[in-house]
Amino acid sequence: MPELRDQSGADRDAAIKRDVEALLFASGRPLSVKALLQALPAEGATAEEVEQALAELAAEFPVDGTRGFELARVAEGWAFRTNRAAADALSLLFSLSDEQRLSAAALETLAIVAYLQPVTRPQIAEIRGVSADSAVQTLTERDLLREVGRAEGAGAAILYGTTERFQLMFGLDGLEELPPLEGFAPGETEREELLRRLTLTMTD
Repeated sequence: MPELRDQSGADRDAAIKRDVEALLFASGRPLSVKALLQALPAEGATAEEVEQALAELAAEFPVDGTRGFELARVAEGWAFRTNRAAADALSLLFSLSDEQRLSAAALETLAIVAYLQPVTRPQIAEIRGVSADSAVQTLTERDLLREVGRAEGAGAAILYGTTERFQLMFGLDGLEELPPLEGFAPGETEREELLRRLTLTMTD
């Protein structure tokens, strides 16, 4: 994009928008304004110009709009993704195999970590009533969970948290966008335990 130095006005804006759109399409992960700038020449676009390009692209490809794909803020960056309204059509084309699907135990474990992180395996097992070793291992291998530290006290158990891939998979720009616990998938017993522990956490 060296020609940007010699452009101004509408031509410059169009060139920046073109290159930002191309970078977002080519990237396999969300890109922040900083990451987009790093992919452009130092003498090229400014942060303000990139943000303007993103705003225009977001208007052209709105979230939950009528287009087949949309530009959304996810995992603290920007990414193109397919329109959720087209899920039925996509599922027919890209049906997941049994090996790719997450089990109910893995989904429960993932939800517990998402809401309570950082959390240890013994804590997860206490809430679920069964060992969490297999589910945690599966989720870690799939880059949905990661080690974030060690708990204090005897044993110094590993603390787990969610990953950027988790946010991307569920279309979250941050953990604050997690749905309320009333929509939580596990059973009533697990939900009551989560609510109890969250209440204790917020009052500490």
